[in-house]
Amino acid sequence: MLALPLAAAQQGGRQELSNANVLIAFDSAGNLAELTNRQTGHSYVTSAGQPPWRMYYRFGTPRDGALDLEIDPAVQTGQVRREGGGLVIAYKSLKATVPKRGETREIQVGLEVRVTLDGDRLTWTGRITNRETDPRLQITELWIPWIYGIGDMGLGRATDVLYWPERAGRRIQDPYTKMISAPAPANAPGRRGEASLRLTYPFPASMQWYTFNNGEEGVYVGSHDKTLMTTCLNVMAHPDKAISASIVKYPFVKIGETWTSEPVVVRLYRGDWHVAAKTYRAWADTWMERTKPPEWLRRMPGWVLPSFKSQTGHISGSYADLPGIYKEAKAAGINLLNVFGWVKQGFDNLYPEYDPDEAMGGAAGLKAALAEVKREGGHTILYTQGQLIDPSTEYYRKEGYRQTAIDIWGAEYRESYGGTGQGTLLNVMRNKYFGIACPGAKGWIEHLEWQLGLVQGLGAQGIIFDQMGGIPPYICYSKDHPHSKPSLAVGPAKVQNMKRLRQVMKARDPEFIFVIELGTDCYAGLVDITHSHGIGFWPEPEAFGEMLRYTFPEPLITNRGGGPYDRRTQLGHAFAIGWRFDSNLRDTRDPSLGPFFTRLCALRNTHPDLLLDGRFVDNEGFLADNCRVSAHSFVAGNRMAVTLWNPGDTAERVNVIAPGYELEKAEWQDPKWTGLSHSIAPKDVAVLIFRRR
Repeated sequence: MLALPLAAAQQGGRQELSNANVLIAFDSAGNLAELTNRQTGHSYVTSAGQPPWRMYYRFGTPRDGALDLEIDPAVQTGQVRREGGGLVIAYKSLKATVPKRGETREIQVGLEVRVTLDGDRLTWTGRITNRETDPRLQITELWIPWIYGIGDMGLGRATDVLYWPERAGRRIQDPYTKMISAPAPANAPGRRGEASLRLTYPFPASMQWYTFNNGEEGVYVGSHDKTLMTTCLNVMAHPDKAISASIVKYPFVKIGETWTSEPVVVRLYRGDWHVAAKTYRAWADTWMERTKPPEWLRRMPGWVLPSFKSQTGHISGSYADLPGIYKEAKAAGINLLNVFGWVKQGFDNLYPEYDPDEAMGGAAGLKAALAEVKREGGHTILYTQGQLIDPSTEYYRKEGYRQTAIDIWGAEYRESYGGTGQGTLLNVMRNKYFGIACPGAKGWIEHLEWQLGLVQGLGAQGIIFDQMGGIPPYICYSKDHPHSKPSLAVGPAKVQNMKRLRQVMKARDPEFIFVIELGTDCYAGLVDITHSHGIGFWPEPEAFGEMLRYTFPEPLITNRGGGPYDRRTQLGHAFAIGWRFDSNLRDTRDPSLGPFFTRLCALRNTHPDLLLDGRFVDNEGFLADNCRVSAHSFVAGNRMAVTLWNPGDTAERVNVIAPGYELEKAEWQDPKWTGLSHSIAPKDVAVLIFRRR
């Protein structure tokens, strides 16, 4: 990074860090006074006067104390000093609320908030020292930094966009108005009736960064935390027309302990949101692993997902149907089946127990069917669960009860996945509950390895571990599990489990594929393909899958059915930005949808080096003159493909210019069309292939 002059100045009690790019200032009490992008001249903080942090602690349990007690930053006495080229806001002790409302006391907990400036980047860390003697007192939550008072990015609030990493990505226009006009109800998860947006990481935040941007400049907020501590991304709208932005950590600092947070980077940059994405990706490249899936999978346009047995025991086919299903999929251009509901227990029932079902052909019938698909040139994946434990199973009664994650109340976390029946009973009494495995609990990885061995022994070419890539990163309070902190229970242990599973499966068969559900950056690079879910993986008005896709173009990830739009729109959206197809037999059998789906697969199979194995670069390398047409580019070597998709209800024409390239071929929804003199019909796609001059 280019070294720039740095000034740390004191002006009448005001402390500043500044260079040619950024100026940040605090008053003598440590309140944020100014945050200015000197490249553009815009000052982002319009409601100054708040310390750049918030903190909460627990004192025992509600029986002998209280949870979530506030340490209000506004009533503290801090000192600001210059140290090592940066600024430190220090508090020797803190005034804290106590269980009895309206009362406070001084606690012997020290806090130091450090900020340094390098180029256009401010790096923040917090250091907490717990000198209390009563073990009931733990510091549970630190917002670092908490930047209060953000007005707009320089062109007015209506032009501001919050790029938010919910699932694949959400693009929120005028985030202040959006939040303030629709605050969450007081009983919503993670809310107190506040006008806020909150995401935990890892998942449902796919990445631990977000940015405000108006197309010309922006503010990047990124948690550069390699420990994978459960984290909350937090943006709030306040009544004084200000936004606050923060990263929340859950350190659980015990008595006698000192804890220092991993860095949070706040970058004041020029340019559009891609600058922020590159900032996060450059940091991720310093430590996140990236595996390379087998070539047969990289050249796969998608899979077909058959499911045979439901949660309620209804059977819709047999193992002997698999070769016929594969032939249908192959005719559409798909050579991979992802088989759900293949066990006698049924789908979403009696996890983690798995047995082939005699009613569908038994183990011998399943092996024979998988072998026949393989002889015909196809591949198969068998479904298993990655973290749910059914409390009605023998497994739970013998050992699973020791492996479940424990909440702050001392009970098991539970999730409900109820199916639908023929009548009303199972709809109105939806009570199928599962415990959640704490991934580091003794014996859990060994059971996952058993699942892997079962699937490989049956002859499949891949295994999916459902939910392994996400679901909230539960903070586990079990004292019997090996995690060092409750907030380090999930991320680190899942990474270790995935590495071990990958090593075992690849040692047996390097071409065997590792599949997980739910897309998160720190896990996606450890597996061969991810079965996604949520906004951005399906289209909806604020969907912005480009956020994850551009930041991490290498991982293979599927789309997912869902959202407010029809199936044709879902498939067109997936084609446009490069998600692999999560398809089903309805996609191939529907007389109107089938030919469309088959054509999308044909385009991918005709140009696999670009549309399947190329690097997604969003809107780079070309110019298009019609914003109503979704246009994205994929590059490989000296060639570039531009996908065009018309999501609207009227035909559209678009002119594409690719400086430095010449057009090699134009491919349309109608394979008989050639040249460029065509409109794109509603919901249709086209592909332009360019070669560098």
